[in-house]
Amino acid sequence: MTISFDIEQVARHLLGEPNANMSKPTELRFGTRGSLAVNLDKGTWFSHEEHVGGGVLDLIARETGITARAEQLAWLESQGLREQKPTQCPASPNVLVKPKIDTTYAYKDEKGRTLFEVVRFEPKDFRQRQPDGKGGWDWSVKGVRQVPYHLPQLLAADPGAWVFIVEGEKDVLRLESVGLIATCNAGGAGKWPDELTEHFRDRRVVILPDNDEPGHRHADMVAAKLEAFGAYVRVLCLPALPHKGDVSDWLDAGGSVERLLKLVELPGNGLPEDDAPAEQLVEETFAPGDDEDDEKQSQASQLVKFVEQRFELFHDANKDVFARDRKTGEVRNLASRQFRDCLLAGFYTDTGKAPRDQSLREALATLAGLGRFHGECLAVHLRTAGAAGEYFLDLAAPGSSRAVRLLPGRWEIVDKADAAFVRPESMQALPEPIPGGSIDPVWRVANIPPGSRLLALAWLVECLRPDTPYPVLELLGEQGSAKSTTQTALRRLIDPNACDLRGSPKSVEDIFVSAGACCLVSYENVSHLPAPMQDALCVLATGGGFAKRKLYSDSEESVISVKRPIVLNGISAAVTAQDLVDRTITIETPVIGERLEVTALWQAFEAERGRLLGALLDIAAKALALLPDMHIPAEDRPRLVEFARLGMAVAAAVRQEPEDFMREFNACRQESLSRTIDASPVAAAVVDMIEARPSGMTAPAKEVLSALEQYRPTGCDSWPKSPKGLGDALRRAAPALRQLGIDCKCLGKGSGGVVRWEVRRKLPDSKSQMSQVPNPPTEKLGLGTSGTWRQEISSSDTGEYGKRKLPNQSRASREVVQNDQKTANQHDITTCTTSSREVSSADSAQDWEDF
Repeated sequence: MTISFDIEQVARHLLGEPNANMSKPTELRFGTRGSLAVNLDKGTWFSHEEHVGGGVLDLIARETGITARAEQLAWLESQGLREQKPTQCPASPNVLVKPKIDTTYAYKDEKGRTLFEVVRFEPKDFRQRQPDGKGGWDWSVKGVRQVPYHLPQLLAADPGAWVFIVEGEKDVLRLESVGLIATCNAGGAGKWPDELTEHFRDRRVVILPDNDEPGHRHADMVAAKLEAFGAYVRVLCLPALPHKGDVSDWLDAGGSVERLLKLVELPGNGLPEDDAPAEQLVEETFAPGDDEDDEKQSQASQLVKFVEQRFELFHDANKDVFARDRKTGEVRNLASRQFRDCLLAGFYTDTGKAPRDQSLREALATLAGLGRFHGECLAVHLRTAGAAGEYFLDLAAPGSSRAVRLLPGRWEIVDKADAAFVRPESMQALPEPIPGGSIDPVWRVANIPPGSRLLALAWLVECLRPDTPYPVLELLGEQGSAKSTTQTALRRLIDPNACDLRGSPKSVEDIFVSAGACCLVSYENVSHLPAPMQDALCVLATGGGFAKRKLYSDSEESVISVKRPIVLNGISAAVTAQDLVDRTITIETPVIGERLEVTALWQAFEAERGRLLGALLDIAAKALALLPDMHIPAEDRPRLVEFARLGMAVAAAVRQEPEDFMREFNACRQESLSRTIDASPVAAAVVDMIEARPSGMTAPAKEVLSALEQYRPTGCDSWPKSPKGLGDALRRAAPALRQLGIDCKCLGKGSGGVVRWEVRRKLPDSKSQMSQVPNPPTEKLGLGTSGTWRQEISSSDTGEYGKRKLPNQSRASREVVQNDQKTANQHDITTCTTSSREVSSADSAQDWEDF
């Protein structure tokens, strides 16, 4: 049995009306002399003038010039000329029966004029046609206005009455025969044009889908479009409906108008929610079918109803669907194993049945559509939420949605937060916080020197504020300085996880996948971060996204949009990119003088975690209350200005001076500055050149490159090879050099199109003392072949409290705190990639303030 197109409709479309005088029932003749004959029985044509002929595709090639088969088929589809499938005659299996017109359904406008018809053929098939204006039909409806079926009856009906939307004209006529208002669109499931929607504005609509997957998808699509126009929409899945069954089948099986209207008025998609047990609902609503397909479909529908009764479906901005437990308030991702297991366990407990895998997949696909198109759009959070001084911290206790509500001056535990928190499987619960405790026991486990504890404390509080950029916390120290223990203690205080410390990421995708599943991104033993990963961490700390194609065979994207706090540790500094350095807080863990048993240490920490969390929340609440009073002059504001202001408030909350925090913070910034200079051979060479030539130079980039060659660090492999490369390196190093009092400016193209650069010592200004960094004194500044900036200060240069003001600088622009004996005569602020600072246990209480 072959498949062909109806040559009659193709010929009429291409050649117009046949010659009526010369045509016969089995043959159509075209032309004034009837020279082109179309044999309707054989499906062929022949031109007696040209002596050529063929089938449908040959006629298309002759009349349109389209010769490729794929393009010919596409042309047929675009013209609405559908494929015909001759069927076998029941009495004579070897005889093919050509489709004949069985019924026509006229689609009319508001005035009752026929716009087009849907033609039903026997054997079953559908095509559409429009009046040609000459008493005949054009078998194409391209450009014809689309209207709902029986539009005049719809307009004449009571505006407050229910309007039933079904999938076919047959069902419309059946519902009208029992006194209901019904309509449909031409073409069946999935073919609802947007212009139909306006006719249902402010109407009450019931959508009755056919019981198959295309029918349910069609119902969801139509419902979404109608709701956007203000219609009140119910999607009603009729009970005991066989697979692929429709409302006519339901009525034939004994359904009545009264029962239908009763189902429409019931809540929960036509099902009572609480007045009958689940087993009764399942038995009454979904009668098992006669074959395996019907049983699978019935079980999938049971699963959908089970979820709708117990969960609230919604989606986020990325169109990911979530389910919120109506009883406990817990939120789970619909696509997660966590929700799948919850559904299977709950369904079996209620019904005593284990659903088939195919039924489960069908149910989850249906629920995803319902959540996307019927569910509300809500933001979904991990562990923390809130903004503008009101924040929530999810305690993540199983079986509840309890959270901490943090406000300026106070905090409280609430049973239900004003935010949707999702809990990945690796997330662990926080203990219930106890107010009135002290934060000091944290430092017994977290090996943070006293001079950096305000930084660490401010970072912990900042992790509770998801509406501000996060600083990156970097812990550095030699082997055995408890870096990992410190990092674990800090994380378990605010975001305990099944894997508190993770290995160094292998790719940018790994970073964002980890961020999508964790509130706090935590890596240990990081020795090197390639430039793309450092860029990714910048995006992650300030907020951004990562997208990739879901499958190689489609064009859909999987998007992860996140903003997360980050903590990492290593022996040498891995953060070297200027953009990330500006966002990083570096703390060195001192050498441990006396080691304790780890088991006892952690047992004591876990026993105190509730009090420690309460103490942290006490500090955070006080800091939020004091935050409006913290001000930094405009010229002193660092890149992390939000964090700096919060740190000042945290210092005040623990009864220290805000300036104490700023000293720690500026010392950290200075450490980062030296690291940036050390990481850039060009920046190191510029510092050396300015030391030798204080007046600097203004010249084309090529000459500047040549001048810097003599200051090139020994063994440098990353030296720029062209003037353009030098320009790129100078732009990257310019912010750090500017803080050292060196200006690098591109002056643009001069005469001859040559790019000129100006490299000179920055002129002194009157900016505030806190923001400025000194111009290194020529007699004191030395830069060796390694490119390390070293500031030498003798003990005689120090002043009160070991502080020293450098020559030619504004007050307190650079202070270095000496040790308690004030005997050290120099302080190395080289980048930590060169060496780790060693601090004995006796010195661990010493404040190091490196501005």
